Amino acid sequence: MDVDALENLVDDQTAGLMLTNPNTVGLFEVEIERIAAVLHRVGALLYYDGANFNAICGRVRPGDMGFDVVHLNVHKTFATPHGGGGPGAGPVVV
Repeated sequence: MDVDALENLVDDQTAGLMLTNPNTVGLFEVEIERIAAVLHRVGALLYYDGANFNAICGRVRPGDMGFDVVHLNVHKTFATPHGGGGPGAGPVVV
């Protein structure tokens, strides 16, 4: 992500940003703390889509990187049925 460009785009009308790490092409975002700071300066939230949580599980803690909300995909991370065993089931971490 071009964090300099992000700084020019966010303002007090920005509610938040959803970020997946690693992203869908397998690249790790290396400036997450800076991204979080940019968003938090304007009161916006940083939301972590845990689609690829396996890649960081046990290595780093999303809260320490500045994420405000984490959505985990139980069926991908912990090999449970899609939907976590029921419609709409699955953890959201705040």
